[in-house]
Amino acid sequence: MPRMLRSTIALAPVAKNLSVAWSRDRRGFDRLKELQSRQLRDLVTHAYTNVPYFRRILDADTVASIETAADLSRIPVLDRKTVHDLPAEDLLAEGFTPDNTRAATTSGSSGIPVTFRNSERDLGYLRATYLQDMLASGLRMFDRIGYFRTASFLRHPLERFGVMRNLHMDTSLPLEEQVDNFLAAKPTFLFGFPNVIGTLVEELQRRGIEYNRVHTVVLGGERLTPSTRANILDYFGARAHEIYASVEMFTAARTCPEGALHVKSGNVVVEVEHDDGSVSVEDGEGEVVVTRLHSEAMPLLRYRVGDRVRIRPNDCSCKVAHTPIVEEVIGRSQERLTLTDGRHIHGDFLTKVIERHPAVKRMQLIQRRPGQLSVSVVLKPDSTEITDRITEDLHKAISGFEIDVNSVETIAPEANGKIKTVKTEVSQ
Repeated sequence: MPRMLRSTIALAPVAKNLSVAWSRDRRGFDRLKELQSRQLRDLVTHAYTNVPYFRRILDADTVASIETAADLSRIPVLDRKTVHDLPAEDLLAEGFTPDNTRAATTSGSSGIPVTFRNSERDLGYLRATYLQDMLASGLRMFDRIGYFRTASFLRHPLERFGVMRNLHMDTSLPLEEQVDNFLAAKPTFLFGFPNVIGTLVEELQRRGIEYNRVHTVVLGGERLTPSTRANILDYFGARAHEIYASVEMFTAARTCPEGALHVKSGNVVVEVEHDDGSVSVEDGEGEVVVTRLHSEAMPLLRYRVGDRVRIRPNDCSCKVAHTPIVEEVIGRSQERLTLTDGRHIHGDFLTKVIERHPAVKRMQLIQRRPGQLSVSVVLKPDSTEITDRITEDLHKAISGFEIDVNSVETIAPEANGKIKTVKTEVSQ
C-alpha cells in the first residue's frame, strides 16, 4: 500500500537508505554489478506487471530475457515527448495516483518540461542519496547549506537545532536581492548551478566584499568555463565537487576525493547510445539513456535524458569508488546546429574552441537560420580585442558559416536559472 505524502522530511527512511547507499559504495565493481542486475530484473518485472504503458509495449518473453544491463537494449527507448504527452495514469504503477505521489518537473532546458512523480519511498531514497552526495563532498553537521534553485523545498526537523540547515537561494530573484539574501544567510556550503554561483561571486567582487565562510562548492546541472570555475574557488578559497544528477535519474555520478566523476551503478543503469545507433553500458561517447533503479511509483526504463557524455573505464587511484568514470558531460543532445544543406552537427565542439581562450568567463551560441551563428561572450576586463581571434578560430573549426562574435556584459539565464550554452531557433 502506498504511503501518504508528508509535509516535512521523515528522518528514519533517510537514515535507513543512507546506510544502504554507503554500503553499496563500498562494494567492489563485480558485486555492485550483481546487485544492479538483481534490482534491474525486479524493476522491469514491476513495470511490466503494474504500469499500463509498459504492459502495452513489452511482452512476457522480453521481460524474462532481461538479466543484466546489457540486455536492456531489447526494450524501446522512452523519450521526453512520450512522457510529456501521456496522461500520468499511463505511467504510474498500480495503486499510485497524482494524489499520493509528489510531482517533480524538469527545468525545461530541452524546451519540453516534463513532470515525474515519486512515492514517499522513492523520496526517502532520493533524499538519502542527496545527503550522501553532500556528506561525501565534505558537508559538516552544523554547516549552513546555500541551495541555489528557483523552487522551495521541504524542511527537515533537525534544522530547528541548527543541524545542516538548508537555506534557499532563490535564483528567480534579481541579482541584487540574491546577493543580499546570500550575505544575510551566511552559508558555509554551496550547492547549485555553477553559472548562477559564478554570477553571484562576480557581483560580490564588484562590490568589494570579501566572503571567506564557504569551504565547499558542489557544482552540477550545466557546463562551466574553466575561468569561471577558477574564479569561484579562488574567491571563496574553497574546494569543489561535482554531481551529475537530474530530476528523472537522481544522482548518476559523483566526484571522488581525486576529482573523478564516478557512475553510481547502484542507483542507475547508464547506457550510452553512440552516433552509429549502437549501445554500450557505462562506456564510450554518445547520448545518455538511463534506468533509475529506485522508482516504484513511476518506473522509467531506458529514458533518454537529453545529454551527451563521454565515459571511460575506471582508472582512478582513489580506492573509494570502483565504477566507470564520466570523463565529460559534453552538453545537451538537442544542442545541434543546422548546416546550409540541412544536415545537423553537435555544437559542443565549437564551445571547446571558445573555451581555449582563458579570457572567456561565459558564452552562448545562438543559431537563427541554417549556416549562421551568433556568439556572445562575457570576458575578463581588458580582453575585448579577443573577439576577432575567437571568430578566426571558429571559422577554422567550421567552414561555410556566417559567424559574429560579440562581447557582452551579461548573459541572461533562462527562467529555470540555467544558461543555455547553445540555443537554436531553427526547426529540427
